[in-house]
Amino acid sequence: MRVDTIVANGRVVSPSGVVDAAIAIRDGRVVAIGDESVLPEATERIDAEGKYVLPGIVDPHVHLGGGRPLSEIFASETACAAVGGVTTVLQYRRSPSTFLETFPAEFELAQTRMLVDTQFHFIISTMEQVKEIPRYAKEFGVTSFKFYMGGYEPGNPIGLVSVNDAVLYAAMEHIRDLGPYGWCMVHCEDDSLVCHLTAQVKAEGGKDLAAYSESRPDFVEEQDLLRAIWLADLQGCPLYVPHTTVGMAVDAAAESRRKGRVVVLETCPHYLALTADNPRLSAEGSGVGKVAPALRNHEHQAELWRGLREGWISTIGSDHVPIAKSGKGFWEEAPGFAGLATMLPVVLTEGVLAGRISIEKVVETMAYNPARLFGLYPRKGTLQPGADADLVIVDMETEKVVGPDVTQSEYVSAFEGVPLRGWPTLTMRRGEVIYRDGKVLAEPGSGQVIVKPEPDLTKERNWHAA
Repeated sequence: MRVDTIVANGRVVSPSGVVDAAIAIRDGRVVAIGDESVLPEATERIDAEGKYVLPGIVDPHVHLGGGRPLSEIFASETACAAVGGVTTVLQYRRSPSTFLETFPAEFELAQTRMLVDTQFHFIISTMEQVKEIPRYAKEFGVTSFKFYMGGYEPGNPIGLVSVNDAVLYAAMEHIRDLGPYGWCMVHCEDDSLVCHLTAQVKAEGGKDLAAYSESRPDFVEEQDLLRAIWLADLQGCPLYVPHTTVGMAVDAAAESRRKGRVVVLETCPHYLALTADNPRLSAEGSGVGKVAPALRNHEHQAELWRGLREGWISTIGSDHVPIAKSGKGFWEEAPGFAGLATMLPVVLTEGVLAGRISIEKVVETMAYNPARLFGLYPRKGTLQPGADADLVIVDMETEKVVGPDVTQSEYVSAFEGVPLRGWPTLTMRRGEVIYRDGKVLAEPGSGQVIVKPEPDLTKERNWHAA
């Protein structure tokens, strides 16, 4: 029995360990893993040269939108994903009215323009959208919904809408019945406190990254996190907290989970590696390090790394935002930056090579866990027979300095000019090499939209993936 491809001479990584093995691939799926001598002959042999071979990265937190047509953004930004070893993106969509009207066209565009595979979360802004959550799940297969508890005053540069507790409480009543992959996702920043503190900092003349962080300090996130946990407990609703920045969240999640509550934390590479007082970011100009929630300090970073090691933080997402910096004043600049191409090298450099986490933990939090939590496993997030042949070969030795030539993105990175190690040399999606040695090889439309399986309401929730 001949196979299409063998990836040979690799150090294959799973959450449970690293094995020296080869991977046999046929029709886009893994068919066997073992010593190359016992595997079938292949049409193509790829030599991993003793490097780590990871499952393709599953990024649970991606925003694709902004000032350019979606057809262009879907293609250009998923090319950057391929550069970074990301083979599946879970992207947030929002609608000014109802997703029943706006989403079908976006779904079709994703089918024809993406280079990597994708799935969707919806951002809910109104009570009318809350009432339609059961239809979104039934008609589109979308069962994960994000709510901005605050942090975005009316007229903000990117048009996000904060919701009140009534909207969140009512939504949880629907989400809790959506099966094992139903998630209420909350952006934790208290609205009134952010508005009050921002006005105060502006009045004092603050207009840099440090002032921005003072306008949305750690306690505005901590308060909303505790309130979200409380509301979710009242409603018996599973809670997913994206882009966690504060150390107290680790212990709050641990306490909640010990009590049997379903609370999952995600953090991002920039919160693990950057601080609000970073002199390089200050010198980069207006808004390069501006992000919500804001960057914190080294004490919070240390707790986030501990949360990853101990399993209380389950996932790492890029929070990729393709927004061009306008050069306007700091407060007018839109928050966010590109992160798809750099997320894996940042975590490998600051985590594995710095001795903070293991390579197994990288696979667990950046592939295995997000795939399990959002209904993609065992197709995604793992290298085992039957899984999609999504993989990334990583060179832990070569150092590259982040810049547009490396990320292949026109959007600024918060890591511009930073030397990182742990770069992909090859990215494969469903058996097709989509990136190799600096070149993106995939064509727009070769990515697939993956709809969640029909929920089995009798199935036990797959939430504690660690």
